[in-house]
Amino acid sequence: MTLAELIVYINTLYNSNSTSPTFGDEDYTVWTSLLNIAINIWYSEEGMLWREMFVKLADASDGDKTASAGDWSYDCPGDFSFPASAYVWIGTGTNKAAYKVIDQKNLSMYEDNSDRWCYFLLDGSPTLEFNPNCTVTAGTINYVYYKTATNLTVVGSVIEMSDPLFAVFFVLNELKKDEGDASAGAVASQKLEGMRTRNFTVAENQIDSLLSMTDGGL
Repeated sequence: MTLAELIVYINTLYNSNSTSPTFGDEDYTVWTSLLNIAINIWYSEEGMLWREMFVKLADASDGDKTASAGDWSYDCPGDFSFPASAYVWIGTGTNKAAYKVIDQKNLSMYEDNSDRWCYFLLDGSPTLEFNPNCTVTAGTINYVYYKTATNLTVVGSVIEMSDPLFAVFFVLNELKKDEGDASAGAVASQKLEGMRTRNFTVAENQIDSLLSMTDGGL
C-alpha cells in the first residue's frame, strides 16, 4: 500500500468524504508524520524480527554487489541493519565460493589463518570485510540481511509492514484522542497483535528446520 492510498484510507475513516489532503496540505504533512511514527513503533516492537525485513543483497538499491580480485572491503546497502547469513557467497551456480561469516568481536581469533571467512564491520557505515590472507574471487556477492524500516516520503512510497491497517488505525487513534474515542486504538492493537502471531506462525506442511528432514519430517 502506497502513501497516497494510506492517506485516502485515513481521510475516509476520519472525514467520511472523498476529498483527501494532498502534498503541501497541513493534514497531509501531519498524517504522513504519524504514519512514520507508526512504522517506527512497529519496527521497534520488542522481541520481533519481522520476516518482511529480511532481504537479499541483490534486491538492495545500493551497496557493493560485485567482488574484485584483490579487494577485501565492500560497502553494505544504506538500509543494512545486521547480517542474516551464516555465509557470504561470491559467484553463481556451482562455481560460487562460500565465506564463513564470523562475529567482528572474534576477529583476533582468526587473523593469522588463510581460511575463507569474512565479517561485517558494523560502524556508522557498515562494510563487508574479507580475510585479507585469503584469495577473494571476482564475481557476484550474495548474502541476506535485516534491513531498517523505510519511512514514507513521497506519494508512491510503499509501506513495508504486512498489515498496513495498523498504521492507518494508529493515525486515526491519534487524531481522535481529543474526542475521547479509543476504538481506533483498540483496532490498531489488534492489527499489531495479528502481525506478531503471523510472524511466528510456520505455514502448514512447511518444515522449520533441516533437522526435521532426518526426523521423519519428509
